[in-house]
Amino acid sequence: MNNIFIALLFASFIMKGQNIRGKFFVAQTGIACKEYSGGGGCEMRYYCYLEFQKKYVNVFYRTIYRCSPKEMESTYDSSPSEIKKYMWKKEGRTISINGFTDYDVLKIESGKLIGTKKINYQQNEIIEFKEEPCQKK
Repeated sequence: MNNIFIALLFASFIMKGQNIRGKFFVAQTGIACKEYSGGGGCEMRYYCYLEFQKKYVNVFYRTIYRCSPKEMESTYDSSPSEIKKYMWKKEGRTISINGFTDYDVLKIESGKLIGTKKINYQQNEIIEFKEEPCQKK
């Protein structure tokens, strides 16, 4: 009987940190720069956000602009994209999001979600989603 209790306790310890329900994850998915002919420019960082609920995951994108001169930032829209909702399931350390194929199947590794993104239809780029404790939409 003690062996069963110890096995259950060990299994509980192993699974700890893998519950993603109710959590937000964010990944930087790209970066670009734009130079202005009169001087200055903008850096654009692209992010994907995942909000896991019981049966669904909300997915949206946001671009953050950092410009010089700073006033140029107001010419860009940093508001999040439309939120899309997908069903998801977890099998072991794998997360499948039905209908969302941007980053293939996600793997849970050290509290992060790891996916891949095709570049030029050939190479795979690793995309790392980190937990975001306080999410602002």
